[in-house]
Amino acid sequence: MQTFHHIFKNQMSAPAYYWTNPDGSKGGIVAESATIDPTATIGATTEVYPRASIGKEASIGKGVSVGSEAYIGNRVSLGKGASVGEDSRIDSGASLGQGASIGSHASIGCRASIGEGASIGEDASIGAGASIGADANIGNGASIGEDARIGEDARIGKCANIGAGVNIGEDVKIGSGARLRSGASIGDGTSVGDSADIGAGTRIRYGSSIGAGAHIGSDVRICKSARIGKSAHIGEYAWIGVGARIGNDSSIGECVRIGTGARIGTGACISEGASVGDGESVGGAAS
Repeated sequence: MQTFHHIFKNQMSAPAYYWTNPDGSKGGIVAESATIDPTATIGATTEVYPRASIGKEASIGKGVSVGSEAYIGNRVSLGKGASVGEDSRIDSGASLGQGASIGSHASIGCRASIGEGASIGEDASIGAGASIGADANIGNGASIGEDARIGEDARIGKCANIGAGVNIGEDVKIGSGARLRSGASIGDGTSVGDSADIGAGTRIRYGSSIGAGAHIGSDVRICKSARIGKSAHIGEYAWIGVGARIGNDSSIGECVRIGTGARIGTGACISEGASVGDGESVGGAAS
């Protein structure tokens, strides 16, 4: 192994060498202090920074960047042009698509799948078996639970908490600090505001909007194109019809049924078990 002085893309300077792949082909540049299993394959033009670790049968594509002290587990696959930040961890069997990026100090669980062009922020955590769609963006400090599914072009805000088994559709926007509890489902094109709390098993159909600070109980059904205002409270097992509008600071009790196109005004209170018919209005104008 012939070493040489190499200046990495972040201007770090360290002794390095060219990796030799198991098939004898010439691989990328590896810092001398990195720990690489001999069964790993490292593509040309890839850089493996000092003190990084790459496990058995890992497959690292061309033009990849593996940051200092990053850990790449056994049988991990990193697509062409992917990047892994310093001190991040990618556990066994996980995969990153072409051009995906992982921020520093992030964690990717076993068998998780990160789509092409997706971006995972610093200090974010992706649970085992989770799937992140192409071009999705996961904010700094966000947590994605085991077996959760995040659709293409979705945006998850910083420090958001997405529970195990949650299903988030394409082009969904989840605000900073929002919480989606286990088994919740969010339809395509829906937005959930900052610090909103969505209960376990709740289903929100496509094109809906949940305001900042809203609290939606468990097993609620919200139909397509509904609008829930800021700081609204909706109890467990409620049903919100297509195109309904729930005003800011309103309160909807457990098992309430709000009909298609109904309007619940700002600050209104609907008691447990009540029903509001299709097109009816309660209280002032809904925002």
